[in-house]
Amino acid sequence: MFTKLFAICLLVNDFEKSLSFYRDVLELKIKDKEEGFANFVLEGTELAIFQKDAATAMFPREYMKPSGGFLIAYKVGDVALACVDLKKKGVVIFEGQKITPWGQSVAYFHDPDGNIWEVTS
Repeated sequence: MFTKLFAICLLVNDFEKSLSFYRDVLELKIKDKEEGFANFVLEGTELAIFQKDAATAMFPREYMKPSGGFLIAYKVGDVALACVDLKKKGVVIFEGQKITPWGQSVAYFHDPDGNIWEVTS
């Protein structure tokens, strides 16, 4: 039934703050942008942000969690270099850079809504 992930859409509290984070800090290129919605150019799965108040057109707000319900992993060429670049942009790396027990190089930070991002190589 489920064979391919099409998109991840994060419901955000402050669209402009999140847009700035994803566009300016993570340097994701905007694919489409409308009032309270933007999606970004990535290979394969789409990543989008959607203002929570506007997302009520799809389902009632009562079904939305307050925040911070996702861990999103993004593959980079060099985790240490990615951490340096993110820190220069004011991102707080709260865990790592480290090597996991299974040999994966990782580091973790939050987006403006408390979702956890992992950079890995």
